[in-house]
Amino acid sequence: MKAAAFGAWLHRLAPCAGPSSNRDWLRAVLGCGFALGLCMPLCAWLFGVDTMLRIGPPLAASALLAIAVPSSPLAQPWSLLGGNLVAALVGLLLGHWLGHSWPQASLSMVVAVLLMLGLRCLHPPSTAMAFSLAVGGPLVDQHLLHLLLPVGVASLALIGVALVYNNLTRAPYPRKLAVPASNPHLTADPLPGERLGLHADDLESALASAGGFVDVTPEDLERLLLAAEKHASERLLGGIRARDIMSRDIRSVSPDARIEEAWGLLDKHHLKALPVLDRGHLVGILTLSDLFRGQRRLRSPFGQRVGNLMTHRVQSLREDAQLPELIQLLSDQGRHCLPVVDGAGRLVGMLSQTDLIAAFRHLWLQPQVQAERALQVAV
Repeated sequence: MKAAAFGAWLHRLAPCAGPSSNRDWLRAVLGCGFALGLCMPLCAWLFGVDTMLRIGPPLAASALLAIAVPSSPLAQPWSLLGGNLVAALVGLLLGHWLGHSWPQASLSMVVAVLLMLGLRCLHPPSTAMAFSLAVGGPLVDQHLLHLLLPVGVASLALIGVALVYNNLTRAPYPRKLAVPASNPHLTADPLPGERLGLHADDLESALASAGGFVDVTPEDLERLLLAAEKHASERLLGGIRARDIMSRDIRSVSPDARIEEAWGLLDKHHLKALPVLDRGHLVGILTLSDLFRGQRRLRSPFGQRVGNLMTHRVQSLREDAQLPELIQLLSDQGRHCLPVVDGAGRLVGMLSQTDLIAAFRHLWLQPQVQAERALQVAV
């Protein structure tokens, strides 16, 4: 047992996963070379080679972090700029007051980390900046706080290169903030798709249970878990498509039809919406909400043409859309029904929440039916 536990512990010392693809490796290598090839000569030209050599190593580590892992909270612009300036200030002051040796340099690293945590600008390479400036030397003694200028300029230049290079290579930088999903019903309830899923408290508990500092924010963790959940549902439910469950015998009207005709179809067939077709192509949709809005605006919608009251910007579905996409549109976005079109934009069906419920009923009952059939065969 002890040998197995020791083997498992040794396994944890193995190399961790790197970038997810060869493209990510190449992007990181070229980006770091490009960033340093631009920022270091600029620093040497503006402030001299000695200054560049003193602050260059920490900035090289900053370049790797900002280019290779641009989504990390530790690599964001405020962390990079604020962390380097705070660490440089601490290293310069403590080295000047307490002396230039390794104990004072180590103390400057500790103080710099505390300040970076308090200012929410934790940036690991900045600890090297504090140590490098705290150990002193003729350059530090001569310029002291004036060295904050090259640190700030070089950090800003590095951020500028990271902004351009990362976004050109499709690695968003700075990290996108999570945008809360809007509720189409304008209520405080979570979206239907989120009521049984992960909550913010679950994510906070998961991060806390990991122990120590985890290089991921709750927003990023939620985004990754939701993406994984979506891929899993597409894998499990991807066999069902819109064309498999949609209604094909549909009722429609033209833009020139009278509202009375449309109302008669809605009432007769117990519908909530009618697709509006012009020469076979979908040009709009008339819903009960459109009629209610027309009644408020015109006192009575009757006597009007359908084209005057219909919704022109129509959300439609491809006939090969998979079940997870249908769930998202018909639950979280509050749609009661959606037109289904083919590749040429022609209407081929309507998909409603009722169709979706029937599909789920089939999925739910199918294992029971298969079990009963297997039992009958066995008997």
